[in-house]
Amino acid sequence: MMTALRNAIISKLKTVFPDHKIYGEKVEQGLKKPCFFITVLPGDFIDLGKSMQQREITIDIQYLSKEETNAKNIEMADLLNDLFQKITFDGLTVNVIERRFEIVDDILHFFLDLDIILMLKDTEQYDLMQEIIHKEVL
Repeated sequence: MMTALRNAIISKLKTVFPDHKIYGEKVEQGLKKPCFFITVLPGDFIDLGKSMQQREITIDIQYLSKEETNAKNIEMADLLNDLFQKITFDGLTVNVIERRFEIVDDILHFFLDLDIILMLKDTEQYDLMQEIIHKEVL
């Protein structure tokens, strides 16, 4: 699920920003600006019974602008805010309720906080009923 979520975010960014390089991991040399780094930060997995699970996930979309100005970073934060109101992956559409950003060392960190409740498949094997006895009462 995490990989599909990350791929959906990368796909959305590539569609809207085709001229921006998108990195999944840190690049030590040869960094091309403007660019994005995508980091999925898994949080808590909470079982809500046998067939439901709550997952709290944070995605950090880091943006490095060519100009390295706060104005460009704030402009990008507005664009990302509009772009990531919903994310579709693995046949699911998730409304992103919490979006926030901060700028550290001229790098925009745009965070998507997701709280997803999943219905899990029941993998437990059960014995099938072999015989039923029915007594009719008059």
